Amino acid sequence: MDMPSTRPSKTRQLHFRRASLAVPCMRCLQQGFTLVEVIISAGLLGFLALTATFFWVDNFRLVQIVNADSAAIADGRASLERLAREIREVKYNNASGAYCVTTMTVTPPQMVFTKTSGSYDPACGTNDFAVTVQWNTPNLNLTYAGTPAAPLTSFASSFGIRYLDVNYAVTTSAIALRFVELTLTVQPPAPPGGQAGQTTQTRTVVALRNQ
Repeated sequence: MDMPSTRPSKTRQLHFRRASLAVPCMRCLQQGFTLVEVIISAGLLGFLALTATFFWVDNFRLVQIVNADSAAIADGRASLERLAREIREVKYNNASGAYCVTTMTVTPPQMVFTKTSGSYDPACGTNDFAVTVQWNTPNLNLTYAGTPAAPLTSFASSFGIRYLDVNYAVTTSAIALRFVELTLTVQPPAPPGGQAGQTTQTRTVVALRNQ
């Protein structure tokens, strides 16, 4: 006995196919994005842009701080080297056995001495000119006789001088003076809306010659 076939007849298949073509596909009718998708996308893009801007600004500020610190340190070292060259040229008086230093103060830090300007003469004050090293807050000045004071660096926050004898002990006598210790602390200025840079201290000991 033949059982009726469960497969749909060709007529039913054709009818179903036509019906499916007649019903429009809802996914095919969607064009563009929904409002929710647009809002979510805009929020994600804004978050990414804000994060990138934050890192960029932070890195730019860090580069500024590092550059300012490096400039202050280099300027401070150059200033101490300049002072060391000048102090090494202090004149020595063979007759008195002392260097031609007229002022040796620690507070405020100031040193006044003479250098030979022309033909050498052992007497202090003859054929030479005065040089002044002075800390006048906030400027570290190096002044030659007859010229206005000129600051060596614009980054100095403090400056100190110590006068030492042959045993590196503190002295106030020009006869016992053999070394001059210079201590300079530099600090870059604060950028607009920011904090001042880190302080850096540089120290050098100048051995007097011309003896």
